This record gives sequence, C-alpha cells and structure tokens, in this order.
Amino acid sequence: MTKVHTGSVFGIRELTEAQRAKTREELEWLETDLIRRRKRLAYWTLRKTQAETIPEIPEDLRQGAFHFHARAQDLVRSGEKLRAYLIADLQDQPEHLPAYHYEH
Repeated sequence: MTKVHTGSVFGIRELTEAQRAKTREELEWLETDLIRRRKRLAYWTLRKTQAETIPEIPEDLRQGAFHFHARAQDLVRSGEKLRAYLIADLQDQPEHLPAYHYEH
C-alpha cells in the first residue's frame, strides 16, 4: 500500500474559519494597496526616464528619482510576494485540495 502526499509542498497550516476571513480581508486590502503601489511605480518610472533623458536636471533631483524608483520597485515586489503567500494560504486549505491529495 502506498501513501499519497497529503498536503502542500509549502507546509501551509490549516486555518480556522476566523483566520480565513482575516486572511481574505488582508488579501483584499493588499490588492487595493498594490494598485496604489503600481501607480506610484509608474510615476517614478516616468521621473527616472526624464532624469535619464533630460540633460539640464540638477544632480540631486536625478539621484532622488533613481532612489525613489528603486524604492517603489521594492514595495511592488514585496507586495506581490506577500499576495502570493496569502493566496497560497487560502487555496491550499483542505476543501480546495484535489481528491488525490487525500490518503485512502
């Protein structure tokens, strides 16, 4: 008799209904915040492009554009990573697993 894998490869713990609701709320907030973060990244991408192409921009403004563009990229990247973990937490709960994940 063989044993079939019974869980996620991520080692996700089973959540209670209250924890699931809280995770859903956090995911909802994060998705709206990611929209804001992406808009900010688009703005700083424009400013960085201007800093690279317009020669008469002062050096302190040029460096500031590069700094804030890098910071905006980090914020979007970290938000996307957290979003992936939250989605994995919600999707890998027992009622969402395919039947072959259960032992018979």
